[in-house]
Amino acid sequence: MGFASGSVSFRRFAVMGECPKLADQELLDKLAEYRLQLGEFSVPDEVEYGWCGGRHILDGQFSFEHNVFADCLSFALRIDTNKVPGDLKKAYEMMEEEAVAAGNPSGFISKNQKRDVKESVRSKIEEELKTGRFRRSKLVSVLWDIPNQVIYSPATGSSAEKLMELFDRTFGLTLMPLGAGSLAMRMLEPAGRRRDYEDLKPSRFAIGPEGESQHPDYPWIAKGPEPKDFLGNEFLMWLWHESDALNGNVSTEAGEVTVMFERSIDLECAYGQTGKDALRGAGSSQSLEARDAARTGKVVRKVTMLLHAGGQQYDLSLNPETMAVGSGKLPEVEEAETPRVLYEERIALLRDLCRYLDGLYGTFIKSRASSAWEGHLGGIRRWIQKPNKVVAAA
Repeated sequence: MGFASGSVSFRRFAVMGECPKLADQELLDKLAEYRLQLGEFSVPDEVEYGWCGGRHILDGQFSFEHNVFADCLSFALRIDTNKVPGDLKKAYEMMEEEAVAAGNPSGFISKNQKRDVKESVRSKIEEELKTGRFRRSKLVSVLWDIPNQVIYSPATGSSAEKLMELFDRTFGLTLMPLGAGSLAMRMLEPAGRRRDYEDLKPSRFAIGPEGESQHPDYPWIAKGPEPKDFLGNEFLMWLWHESDALNGNVSTEAGEVTVMFERSIDLECAYGQTGKDALRGAGSSQSLEARDAARTGKVVRKVTMLLHAGGQQYDLSLNPETMAVGSGKLPEVEEAETPRVLYEERIALLRDLCRYLDGLYGTFIKSRASSAWEGHLGGIRRWIQKPNKVVAAA
């Protein structure tokens, strides 16, 4: 199972609606009802998807023993594609046409014969699809944190769309992706600060191509579904400053968190003018190239970092717009007597990691939506312009 061992990659989805209070047999039965079932004799659709037990690609069983851990439900979305490669389909057609043409006195194939060949090839392909020869399957891990009404899953793009659609169809509940914009709303709205959220506009960290009056337009945000996701990029700019200039110690509602940017940092021009930079190696965030990129209007789009909090260390990459964690290394679990105990301990560590990330983001959002932000922003601008330490990326 995707969260039971190794590194973890995920984004979060809020579960909206009348949520269950605990994992029970009814939920397991609903998963079984909407599991992916393959027709034995029918031609499969090009894309098929449904739930899977999650232990392996053919796991169609759902039980307390294999799917309920602590107060969470662990399962998977299975997505199958059934598609004949275009080159192979073309080869079938050419071979059939050549065989038919060879039997004609003219050596050419007629229009009617071409139509018959296409029908023959279609039937051949359908028979091969029925055998599963071209079936390609993948599992997308799903962990439902029922008490906190959150789904953890690495689903993105079309996989995320399928996850949300099937979850709604199965449980009658809506999944809302928790990106930078939606998280900020969830933090500010309960405090009666929705207007403050709506008034947030992009901050200028460096002078734009057209001068100080030009504010960044974040072209990648303009193409996305959430107009406030630029807050994630600003969060990492703020956190970069905290890490480099202020020793990375941040007080949060989750406690003290120490942040270190590590190994890699990706930046892109917020004005859509000066392109991208992808820096790799130890000390990459402190390199001359990184600060130079910031001076030209680039902001952070992805970073690897170390978090120290609660006596534990977490190593991960973070996508700021979706707040997706990649290749997250959870602390080692000491003395787990059984695989179940190990998994449940890892779930607790996963929750802690998200609590610390939310704590950092919450500290930023409080500052960002306050009158103190201009002062913080001025400090970040001065730090960007300040001659930086010469640290060569390895």
